[in-house]
Amino acid sequence: MSKEVSRRTFLKILGGGLAGMAAGGAVWKRHEIMAFLDADKAAADAGQDMGRVATRYYAPLGKDLSLLGFGCMRLPTKFSAQGRVIDTELGEKMIDFAYRHGINYFDTAWFYHDGQSEGFIGQALKKYPRDSVFLADKMPTPILESLNQAKEIFQTQLDRCQVTYFDNYMLHSLTSRDEFERLYIQNGILEYLRQEKSRGRIRCLGFSFHGDVPFFQYLMDQYPWDFCMIQLNYADWNGMGEAPSGSRQAGDLYRKCREKNVPIFVMEPVKGGNLADLPASSAAILKELHPDASLASWALRWVGSKDGVITMNSGMSNLEQVLDNVRTMSDFSPLSPAEERAIQRSMGKNADSMAIPCTYCRYCDPCPYGVDIATVFQLYNRFGEPAGIDMAHPDRADDAKKRQFLTRYQNNLERNQRASQCTACNTCLPRCPQHIPISKNIRAIDDMVQQFSRDTGKVVI
Repeated sequence: MSKEVSRRTFLKILGGGLAGMAAGGAVWKRHEIMAFLDADKAAADAGQDMGRVATRYYAPLGKDLSLLGFGCMRLPTKFSAQGRVIDTELGEKMIDFAYRHGINYFDTAWFYHDGQSEGFIGQALKKYPRDSVFLADKMPTPILESLNQAKEIFQTQLDRCQVTYFDNYMLHSLTSRDEFERLYIQNGILEYLRQEKSRGRIRCLGFSFHGDVPFFQYLMDQYPWDFCMIQLNYADWNGMGEAPSGSRQAGDLYRKCREKNVPIFVMEPVKGGNLADLPASSAAILKELHPDASLASWALRWVGSKDGVITMNSGMSNLEQVLDNVRTMSDFSPLSPAEERAIQRSMGKNADSMAIPCTYCRYCDPCPYGVDIATVFQLYNRFGEPAGIDMAHPDRADDAKKRQFLTRYQNNLERNQRASQCTACNTCLPRCPQHIPISKNIRAIDDMVQQFSRDTGKVVI
């Protein structure tokens, strides 16, 4: 493939997603991705209309927000002497591409990319008129201890992002009523944030939520909010994949928002990529109706079809995801009744999946013993379906598949990052938004690794 992207190739890719990009099994190299993004900019500079994502009116700001938002939790990364860092050159070009195609909502947080995300997005957006973008940030609930600390954090966030105000600001990851009342009410942090709103340094004040339904109802009934952010996708609508109690049903949260007429901002519309990588039996049902549509596009359209949803954040970490998402939302149409039924049928097939409902958000980090929890879960979840393995009985896989898994496991995890390092200390449990029994699953995966090693004679070094 040429280092230069021809105009014909450019239009083919933009019009058809990555079907053209991956034709013949080709994988684009970094400089070719850069060339594509430069070609897109040249087309925009020449005045060519390349399509813009759909928008929704957001009354608190009196403006239209893009129905697709850019989540800055999973930006492209690279290795450096300091470890894994944001690939700022590629990341900024991806942000520029998103902006050119109508995405104007960008969401960051204190914890994202180990504190790198806020500074990155602030620099990336600095070139654009401030009133042409909507920037969201969050007060990091899990580390809060005092009002003075909250004040310091808020000012640091403004400085990192190089702005004088946030369009949307959230109480990050509210999980329990006791914690909320202790930190935000008794310590006065909520009142402080309201004061910052009156000063104009916060335009809209809301929260992101990872608790149970009764706590959510309490928040909505007792306090006024300009918006709230909930995890909403078709897998979680009726609590599928959630805690055994089923207490965190996205449908209940959605209906409460509609009852209170609170605008809905959505996180994890593709459930951390899980809905872009369905079991073959589930994917076949959707592909039968739309062979060329990506699985992720089904998830985005499902969320975008819901009344009251203003925007949905997609954590886009590579060009393929950006192109597919922009393509989907530039030609957005709500799901038809037939498409709704197809999703319901596909979820019936997916109900037997043994996948761990991890969205790879990494809120569980750091593990005191070094386990890379998200990668361990990701390797496990991606082991079964592509190889046609019944994950209810992984021991029945043939030795070649077991060796393939062990090789990937070894290559993607350092020794001190593997499941064998877990001590079941359960430090991670209260941090998990999905309420996954992390240590139980980690130890089960380690048992599987050890069994595969004995079955195949392949020693994991």
